Amino acid sequence: MLKSFLKMAVLATLACSLAGCATPPHALNARILGNTREEPVFFSDEASVSQIQSAARALLPLQHEEYQVGPDDVLEISVFEWEEKERTKTLQLRVSELGIISLPSVGPLRVAGRSVQEIQRLIEKALVARNVLQEPRVGVWVSEFRSRQISVIGAVSQPGSYAIHQNVSSLLSMLSLAGGPLDSAANTAYVIRSSTNSQETVRIKVDLEELLHSASSELNLFLVPGDVVYLPRAPHVYVYGAVRQPGAFTFRKQLRILESVAIAGGVTDMADSSNATLIRRTETGKEQIYLVNLSRIESGRDPNVFLRDGDILRIPESPPKKLFFGALNLIRGLFTFSYRLDK
Repeated sequence: MLKSFLKMAVLATLACSLAGCATPPHALNARILGNTREEPVFFSDEASVSQIQSAARALLPLQHEEYQVGPDDVLEISVFEWEEKERTKTLQLRVSELGIISLPSVGPLRVAGRSVQEIQRLIEKALVARNVLQEPRVGVWVSEFRSRQISVIGAVSQPGSYAIHQNVSSLLSMLSLAGGPLDSAANTAYVIRSSTNSQETVRIKVDLEELLHSASSELNLFLVPGDVVYLPRAPHVYVYGAVRQPGAFTFRKQLRILESVAIAGGVTDMADSSNATLIRRTETGKEQIYLVNLSRIESGRDPNVFLRDGDILRIPESPPKKLFFGALNLIRGLFTFSYRLDK
């Protein structure tokens, strides 16, 4: 009886081997992906580094200057003995979109682009010129900073729009204001900035891991009002089938097929490594299926393709292996059972 079973198991295994494993219809060979040039997902590219350096040269001097008042800021202005002796009159004035405030008995004054000390001297001169006061004593403060708004959105703890209290701010400072990146954030930050020469926007890409772990601050981009800092969530890939730890995996650096299999604990003994499939969704939402031969990739005969967000890698089980190991386990069980009967 045992011999008959073994014979049947061997014949079934051979038949399955000759028949081969079914492949998905309309599947493409993954080698085509290796022939296309793919832009790396995470890095600070040359164009972005050039933008960062240009911003540093232009904005670094402003970092050490006094805050320059701008439209929508609210100024608190105090004038001693303006209307009553030994009394101080205090006004709250919002700077208009044109950068102007209107002071009673004085009229409109252009204050945008000036520091509070410069505005103080401007008001004092105007009071004297209009014979309001001969020796005015004026104090000026910014009670509400509104002119320099920078938005931080995406995978941060506290997304929103933030008003800065300096002429310029840095990328790290704004991320800190927004509570820092979430655990699900990618290692790349994007700064979206309006171009000065056209209505188009410029996208500056910064590798946060490089920024945070490098000794220099060359990538700590200076931000300007209107900038939008965007932190996308880290991409995910899905590996399932004949792997030891199937599931969804977050990756913050470039990830290739073999690395994703390693993250999933490697293939099992049942795996058909030569007949894996990669499912990728195109920009139009259509799914494309690619055949992946892990053995050829390991030997260098096929490219170790970069994965993208949402890619699904399936490692199928080999029917011959499955049948063989099933028969082997059954034989072990029979021998164990026979041994127990003998005992």
